[in-house]
Amino acid sequence: MKGKLLRLTSKAFGVEEYHLPNGLRVLYKHVKGAPVVAVCVTFHVGSRNEAKGHTGSTHILEHLLFKDTRNFNKKKGNAVTDFLERLGASVNATTWLDRTNYFELLPSERLEEGLALEADRMRGSLFTDVDLASEMTIVRNEYERTRNNPFELLEEKVTAAAFTVHPYRIPTIGTKEDIENSNAKKLREFYDRFYWPNNATLTVMGDVPFSKVSALIEEYFAPIPSSPKPIPKVTIVEPEQKESRFVEIKKSAGVSIVEISYKIPEATHPDFPALMATSVILAGGFSSRLVKKLVDTGLVADVSAIAWPLHDPSVFNVIAHCDPQTDTKKILKIIRDEVAKLGKQGPAKAEVTRAQNRILSMNAVERDGVFNEVRSVSEAIAAGDWKLTYTIPEKVKKLEPSDVARVTRNYLQTHRETVGILHHQNP
Repeated sequence: MKGKLLRLTSKAFGVEEYHLPNGLRVLYKHVKGAPVVAVCVTFHVGSRNEAKGHTGSTHILEHLLFKDTRNFNKKKGNAVTDFLERLGASVNATTWLDRTNYFELLPSERLEEGLALEADRMRGSLFTDVDLASEMTIVRNEYERTRNNPFELLEEKVTAAAFTVHPYRIPTIGTKEDIENSNAKKLREFYDRFYWPNNATLTVMGDVPFSKVSALIEEYFAPIPSSPKPIPKVTIVEPEQKESRFVEIKKSAGVSIVEISYKIPEATHPDFPALMATSVILAGGFSSRLVKKLVDTGLVADVSAIAWPLHDPSVFNVIAHCDPQTDTKKILKIIRDEVAKLGKQGPAKAEVTRAQNRILSMNAVERDGVFNEVRSVSEAIAAGDWKLTYTIPEKVKKLEPSDVARVTRNYLQTHRETVGILHHQNP
């Protein structure tokens, strides 16, 4: 059966999509040029999948999956991190709301070693309480940094108010109680629930022919069984928000922060590209509306806006940092007025063109080189469709001023907002 297991299911944008019988999805793109190959395993599990008592599990497991596995360990002299470094690999892993990913950039001739390692830690991680203890200092420090960062603290409070039941309300780092109560047994239960080939996507891009890639994938990944039980799905739906919400923090921070978080649809929704353009028109670059109104006038130090591309309905955030003496109510009013004006009057054609060019430029940078392209695809996988990396730019090109006005009116409404204010307070 060698060479016959991978089943081609689609091909688009130079990317071929395959599936193994065990449920593993494989994305492959042959990129000629530099003699390198990028590998990424995206597990479809993030803090969105964590229940109370297990918050922070995906993040802690991100650390532990760099510990010993059955075939890569200290006793054999090929421990995961040392082994990857000896290969000349650039390697990392990240955890977020909708996914965890493990990726490396390797010399093309080292692809086999990279795939062998990723296959082994998919089901063969050997982490223990001793391993957990060795990582807890790092995890605690990461948690404490969020406590000491005024922006992250406000963001956490605003998100918790915006989402009343959906797990997006819990930060990826987890709660302090759950972090402190973590142990290898609980983490093993979580690992055994979600870390399986039928809950993962393997992406390989680089200067390696498919004949070699397919043979290696079938050798190392095909023998891994599917999960013995169905992978738990997130079924919680956030109720419609019907009135504005408000949170306030007083903290010695040396700065005041104003944040407005509006409810918007998921990244795969047809309106999402227009919301991306809206964020640029409002606060993307020197020519954007809020930069002119707030930064150029000296009212704030900086202002930003972003539509978060998530798997489930998400948020559109506008954030401004200002001097502690600045009237935050004035800042809030200016932001609301500009949002209302954009929705009522719509943008000029030149504003839409500038937003389109900025988004397309950023997308090109995010996909520059196979390492960046693999990571960009991984984010799209997490958001629900790997093709988003390639289709959103095409949809952005087709936007008209009326599209921006419509989504601004429909989603950036007062009753859909959660407002957060952080006031500097002298210690």
